[in-house]
Order: sequence, then structure tokens, then C-alpha cells
Amino acid sequence: MARKLRNNKSGSRDSSSKKRSTGRTHARLRNSARSKNRGKNQQRSLSTQNSSSRSKIARDRSLQIPAMMRRARENSSLERSLALLADLRRGEGSYTELLRKHHLDTRTARKYLGRDLSGGTGGQRVRPSKADSRVRPLLFPYSSGDILTRIRGSHTASRLSEFFHDRDKLLRGKLSADNFEAKWRGVRIAGQELFTDTATIFLRADAGDLKVENLYASAGGAE
Repeated sequence: MARKLRNNKSGSRDSSSKKRSTGRTHARLRNSARSKNRGKNQQRSLSTQNSSSRSKIARDRSLQIPAMMRRARENSSLERSLALLADLRRGEGSYTELLRKHHLDTRTARKYLGRDLSGGTGGQRVRPSKADSRVRPLLFPYSSGDILTRIRGSHTASRLSEFFHDRDKLLRGKLSADNFEAKWRGVRIAGQELFTDTATIFLRADAGDLKVENLYASAGGAE
């Protein structure tokens, strides 16, 4: 009888031990499953965040590119309009002819030139203003080279254009170094002294640093 009781107690302890072991195993499995689910959720969250960041970057880039292209078109239209104004002041053609030459339409030219154009209605000839105070991005001859500089006013732009014409004649042998330096040495335009050292100018021209054929395009708004 005592042996049976001991056996029953022993069996009861074994059963309880097995239940506890099984419970712990199930708990570990549940914890492991929860941990895996949290890991998957975190990965999904990170993936969603990364995807959202990539989409935002792509959207920002897609907005920036059209804006850059639009600014480039506007700058080109402004430069061509100023070149038209310069030609019109110099009498290099009628308004209609110059519109074709500079690939502009009347609406665009009027948009950028505005008050600097008068007439054009009732059969009247389009006339340019005599001068203006517009700010222009022009090449300026510094000792370090020709650098794009903001210049105010058509009179100043005309003077700068005259310098470049003379420098071109110097490089083509149509103006002597002595005459060039006598005319331009010490001259200041827009508060800056022009670089007139002929020896350096010839060296830079030989090295291809002076793009003479492009100098006057930057001074398109001159008179």
C-alpha cells in the first residue's frame, strides 16, 4: 500500500514536471513567434519608410528638373530679347526682321523688353528706347580671365562691347598693341578696371582661353 502511494506521488510529480516543461516550451515558441513577427513588422516598416523616402526624392527631382529647364528657357529668351534690342538700336534691321533673326515672337519680345519698345500699333514702326538701366550678365575682362559679371545699363554695356571689338581687332592684327593700350589702359567700367596687358592677351588667345567669337553674345543688350 505504501509502495503504491509512493508510486502515485512519483507519477504525479513526473506528470507535473512534464506539464511545466511543456508549458515552458510553448512559452518559448510563442515568444519566438512574437519576436519573429516583430522583426518582420520592423522590416516591413523600414521597407515602407525607405520606399517613401525614395519616392519623395524622386518627386523632388522630378519637380527640380522642369524648374531648371524653365529657368534656362527664360534666360535664353531674355538674352535673345536683349540682343534684338541692341540690333534695333543700331538699325541693323526692321523689328520683324530682327524677330526672325533672334527666333522670337512679338509676345516674348514685349514680355522681356516692355517699356523699351514703343509703337507697333496702327501701322506704326516699332521703335526702341534710346537707353535703359537693365542689369545684364556680361563677360568682363579681369586679370584672371573673362568672367561673367552683372552690369547695369545699356551705356555701360555698349562701352564694354566696344572694348571687346577693339580686343578682337588687336588679335586679328587690325589694331596695334600700342594703340589698344593707349585707348584702354586704366579705363574703368562699372567700377572695375579693364585688363589690357596685350602680352598676356595674346598668350591667352594662343592657348584658346579667349573665345572671341562668343564675346559679343553676352553683350547683347548694348546699344
